Amino acid sequence: MKKLNLLLAGVAFVTFAQLSAIAATSSLTVGLHEQNGSGETGTATLTQMGADVQVVIALKGAPATTPQPVHIHEGTCANLKGVAYALTNVVDGKSTSTVSGVTIDQLVGGTYAINVHESASNLGKYVACGNVTKASM
Repeated sequence: MKKLNLLLAGVAFVTFAQLSAIAATSSLTVGLHEQNGSGETGTATLTQMGADVQVVIALKGAPATTPQPVHIHEGTCANLKGVAYALTNVVDGKSTSTVSGVTIDQLVGGTYAINVHESASNLGKYVACGNVTKASM
C-alpha cells in the first residue's frame, strides 16, 4: 500500500508539472500605438525562452538611422513609471532583446507597458507604447 501511495504521489506531481507547463504563456503580441503624432505603430512579440523572455519589436514609420530607446516600464501607457527592463534600441523599426529571469505570465500579472522614446537625446518624447495585458493575448 505504501508503494502504491508513493506511485500515486509521483504521478500527481508529474501531472501537476505538465499542467503548469501547459498553462504557462509561451508567446504574446503587444500592439504598439502611436503617441505624440509620431506616425509610428507596430508590435512587440514576447516569446518565453526558458527562464528568459525574447522581445522582438517591429515598428512602421520609425526613422531609418536614429536609434530609439525602448523599455518595459512599470505602469501603463497612460501612467508610465520607472523602467523595469531596458531593451535594445529600435533601429530602422527593429529591435530584438532578451529579458533575463522573468516570464510572460509575470509581466501579464503585473502592470507593465512597452514604451519607445523618440531618441536618446529626447527621452521625454514618447513615440509608441503598448500595455502588456491579457487582452494582448
